[in-house]
Amino acid sequence: MRRVTAVALAGGTLAAVTAGAVVLGRRRGQEPTAPPSGEDRQFTLLAPGGPQGFWFNGTIGRAFAKFQPISHARLYDVVAGMLDPQPEDELLDIGCGPGAFMATKATHVRRVVGLDPSRVMLAEAERRLSDRIAAGTAQLVQASSAALPFGDGEFSAVTAITAPANAAEVFRVLRPGGRFVYVDELVSDPKQPLSERTAGDRWNWTEADFRRMIEDAGFADLTVRYAGVPREKGLWHWADNRVVSCRKPVDS
Repeated sequence: MRRVTAVALAGGTLAAVTAGAVVLGRRRGQEPTAPPSGEDRQFTLLAPGGPQGFWFNGTIGRAFAKFQPISHARLYDVVAGMLDPQPEDELLDIGCGPGAFMATKATHVRRVVGLDPSRVMLAEAERRLSDRIAAGTAQLVQASSAALPFGDGEFSAVTAITAPANAAEVFRVLRPGGRFVYVDELVSDPKQPLSERTAGDRWNWTEADFRRMIEDAGFADLTVRYAGVPREKGLWHWADNRVVSCRKPVDS
């Protein structure tokens, strides 16, 4: 499967895929419960214990935790440019991995929260963000992005960088006017009609499919950019990425 290979090679961060929140440093050692049966496979495929979960846990996961900030560095530039983090922001990074985006592109924002299923990745993020965690301006949570363990309107900005995200849940936790930037790694031929691909597989959706999903969740002001060779020469990332930015309407 091309997407799994691309994610693995790029050391892609993963979204939270296990139910229940575990805040590192406060509830260490408590295991999250299993996701509900029938949940979309995007939230379970790469979970700890999932069929591809070994990529981001154990020895392989520790290697990716070191490599991922390098492989994604230029992609982070694109995301930061589209998100435009502000000092007053409270940012949720879904699938935060080793915390590199928060540590390099959100140092000036009021508060950052990283969400990921992998203890290996979160341990690296804890090291990277130790000063902010001690200061109370950063938090790391092991939880599910299928049902985010946060209150309504808790954040002003959300990112999901090569990580699955539930658009309706993101909309819920964003305050009116909040921004969302979502990076999706593309299949080899994004122009292929959905009818000729795996039906219902979000990893194979076209741009129109993604626009429909984001708009159905209630978002507006959509902007789509493609980041990756050959569309943008010089952006060092092994997968071709679709970067979608949008906003929760102020009157929501």
